[in-house]
Amino acid sequence: MPCYVIYDKDRKPTGHMCGDLGPHCSNCGSGGDNLCDYPVGDGKTCDRSLCGYHSAEVAPDVHYCPAHHDEWLKFKATGGVKRELENVVPFKKP
Repeated sequence: MPCYVIYDKDRKPTGHMCGDLGPHCSNCGSGGDNLCDYPVGDGKTCDRSLCGYHSAEVAPDVHYCPAHHDEWLKFKATGGVKRELENVVPFKKP
């Protein structure tokens, strides 16, 4: 039977809860509320299970794990978003 770590607001462990309550956060063992939505190719996403503390919401209902969030921030800081959006060609009906 899986067990989950319960944290207080300061991220200090305060107890455990055992039972089949769903996926665990891949970083801390707490309850997994989200999956990492970072694209990894072929239409697939990372899908790491994440608690609310370890998931970064980058858009409405789009979450990244800490490692992919770092990659996203670097891409964004170097102008990657602007560069990619400049390559978008508007759709025109024939």
